[in-house]
Formats: sequence, structure tokens, C-alpha cells
Amino acid sequence: MTKEELALQITMAMHKGCGQFESFNACQCIQGYFLDLETADLIGIAAQYGIVVTGLDGT
Repeated sequence: MTKEELALQITMAMHKGCGQFESFNACQCIQGYFLDLETADLIGIAAQYGIVVTGLDGT
């Protein structure tokens, strides 16, 4: 899993059950924010949403 894929999965998990994204720009902004974070931070956020991360930290 790449950092970009993880950012997309987190973004999708955050909006699960809310219907479609409000706008493409909002989605891009959220993903951009996640991509600016350190990998360890992304993994921590992913865990809060029940996303199992493989490959980013060598596991």
C-alpha cells in the first residue's frame, strides 16, 4: 500500500455513510492534508477508522 492509497482509504472511511463527497475539491484538500503528514501519523489515523495498513512500515 502506498501513502497515496492510504490517504484515499482514510478519506473514504471518513465519509462512509455520508453519501457522495460534497465536492471534488474537498476530497482533494483532505487527501492533500493526509499526504503532508508523516507515515506514522497516517497509520495512527487509519487505525482509528479500522484500516489495516500493510507495506508502509515494512510489515
